[in-house]
Amino acid sequence: MSAAEHVYRIASTGWVHCHGSIAQDVPAWPRLEHAALVVLDLDDVFTDVWRFEGKAEYAAAMIEKRVRTEGLVEGTAHVVIHRLIKVPRGFQAFFSAISLDFWQQCSQWARDQADHCLVLMAPGLLCHGVDNDKARLMLSQRRLMCFAQTEAGMAFGSTQALGSDPLAVANAAKVLAANVSTLLARMEPEAVQWGTLWTDRAGDQDNCLEVVHGVLGFAPAVMRAQELDLADERVHTVLPELAHQAAGRQALNPVGERIAWRAERWVVPLTMVTALVGVVLVGVGALVTQQAHNQRMADQGQRAELQALQNRIEAVASVQAPDKLLPATELARRLDQGMRYDPMTFLAELKAATVGGPLQIQRVRLDTEAQTHTRVFRVEGVAAPGASAAVVRWVSQMSAAGWALKALDPVGTVPGAFSYQLVAASAAPGSVKP
Repeated sequence: MSAAEHVYRIASTGWVHCHGSIAQDVPAWPRLEHAALVVLDLDDVFTDVWRFEGKAEYAAAMIEKRVRTEGLVEGTAHVVIHRLIKVPRGFQAFFSAISLDFWQQCSQWARDQADHCLVLMAPGLLCHGVDNDKARLMLSQRRLMCFAQTEAGMAFGSTQALGSDPLAVANAAKVLAANVSTLLARMEPEAVQWGTLWTDRAGDQDNCLEVVHGVLGFAPAVMRAQELDLADERVHTVLPELAHQAAGRQALNPVGERIAWRAERWVVPLTMVTALVGVVLVGVGALVTQQAHNQRMADQGQRAELQALQNRIEAVASVQAPDKLLPATELARRLDQGMRYDPMTFLAELKAATVGGPLQIQRVRLDTEAQTHTRVFRVEGVAAPGASAAVVRWVSQMSAAGWALKALDPVGTVPGAFSYQLVAASAAPGSVKP
């Protein structure tokens, strides 16, 4: 339970206000200045599980009619459905029937409060969180209740201790446990819970647990209870915590009031989360800004280095060779061309490109281009019929070997004759494909 939560228990013996670890008796129908959860824990409320055939939307009307017909509640009744499930050919309802006059008075009082005031009932707390194949037994002063749900449906049972003797409560627990033992025996021990909704006698809880253990053959899981100071007494109860957990689903107020109550409970956590996210975003923003600044500085340094390197390249490219070195440069160029146009080397490359193929080289001649004074090889040959693709491959191979080829008119008229001029790629103005 939240430290600031105010919980009121309305019982047949009076009203009790629970806040923190303190409980105190208060007058009925007080004027509240704070939000509150109000739990109706009344002995004169009829609660049961009934099965009906028909449509589930008519459940409340059908239950009210049967309650009125059988006289289960004095006067006109208001029906509160705690849980409704569908079963073959109908539905089952876990409900409470309460006096209509009392219900109207309670509802109007809750609406008149200055802050949120949600109204719940003890049977609603009993079934809250009890899913399939689970059960919960609960003690509230002298009354014991049990709710269970399985695939076959829901079950409810209750007993009232006769008298104030501790043995009377133990006997009531024995009767209730015996009535539901067959059903609970089919469940896992941890699926059966025991909760003390309200008692000012710790011995009653221990006696009931001992009896239930003896009847069922196992000890149920015990829900954590608070100890509250009520005048000179110590109250053991799960009511404040369970009411807080069940308020969103089990409150009997209109949906809008329940949503408003839940939203108000989320304001502080959401504010804290928002503030934390804001701090994280500020930190991330600062980190990203610093990284962006560092990246800009690195980019500027790289651009400066690149510009310096470019300036050095341009400076080297602009250097003119001294006039006295020009003859030596020309001699070196001619020597390089001479090495490139070595006939033996060229013939070896030519042989490698044509050996074993459908091409026959008939003549190779080393000439000098009249306009550029560049050394060139002239190659003439003949391709076998239908072997034009072989000529294309040969041209590609010689190009890959570093020669630029230019197609010439064949000297002969033999079919398949071809003639090419080959210039070293470094000295050629461009290559011409066949």
